[in-house]
Amino acid sequence: MLKTLAATVTLTLALSLSAAAESNYPDRTIRIVHGFAAGGNADTVSRIIADAMSQDLGQPVIVEARPGAGGTLASGYVAQQAPDGYTLQLLVGGHPVAAALYKSLPYDTMNDFTYISTVGQFPFFIGALHGRFGSLQEVIDAARAKPRSIRIGHAGVGSTQHLTGELLGLETGVEFLHVPYQGGAAATTALMGGEIDLVIDAGTVILGQADAGVFDVLGVTSATRWADRPDVPTVAEAVAPGFDVVSWTGLGAPAGLPQEIADRLNTEMNSLLGRPEVRERIAALGANPMGSTSQELHDLVERQVATWTRVINDAQIERR
Repeated sequence: MLKTLAATVTLTLALSLSAAAESNYPDRTIRIVHGFAAGGNADTVSRIIADAMSQDLGQPVIVEARPGAGGTLASGYVAQQAPDGYTLQLLVGGHPVAAALYKSLPYDTMNDFTYISTVGQFPFFIGALHGRFGSLQEVIDAARAKPRSIRIGHAGVGSTQHLTGELLGLETGVEFLHVPYQGGAAATTALMGGEIDLVIDAGTVILGQADAGVFDVLGVTSATRWADRPDVPTVAEAVAPGFDVVSWTGLGAPAGLPQEIADRLNTEMNSLLGRPEVRERIAALGANPMGSTSQELHDLVERQVATWTRVINDAQIERR
């Protein structure tokens, strides 16, 4: 009887302390972890968020880079941390790609994370040297007439850009020759040198060259046209009905994050993404600032895991 009473008191005290900790959140420094090099887009987005969150929440928010293995080292680390809201992660579109591409991961992509909110979404653009092709349909016709004659450069085997090109081939029934480079900048240099015929990458990589008259932008991979390039048709309009690929950034945390903290962070994210100064900084990186519910981000990841798994299987890409 006494043991049962003591256990009940202990449990009640623990629950009370947990509830108090949640209601006082945050009361110390928060970390936003990402899996890429300092100074890159993921690092920049993390710092934009961290600055705004620190002002709103009244606690320091620091950014910690843990680069390696396409972001999976950081994800493995975050998945093992306490779900207390003090370790967060800046997730990217490569998160579901890794689930499809790697034979095994040190975490479960869907079950080991709390998905809080998207931060921004961005499509990819298809660029060609100015005057090389009149339209994306012309590209598909050339590839159909002579398989593997059209060379697409991208930011590395297994990158989202690579898989987008593979999906384009699958959806249009043509076979491209995919040429990997060490990042999008190297691929655009190769395009200017005539080594390849097309590049698929983010607007920050392609649109500057288009504005300079070096590239023509033949299509955008999102379901709707990009507001800053309303003259560029979607891939769905041009050659592949239903085609819709966007990459994204989002905020996550270890699984088991208390609902009160998850809701607080979701409200914070959607609030700060509504501010003009934050939106402008994110838009300058080629992304559309866009918050979401936790469920919407979870569902986006789940859909993309399924999509990229199908692409990898159908294109017979070797898993790592």
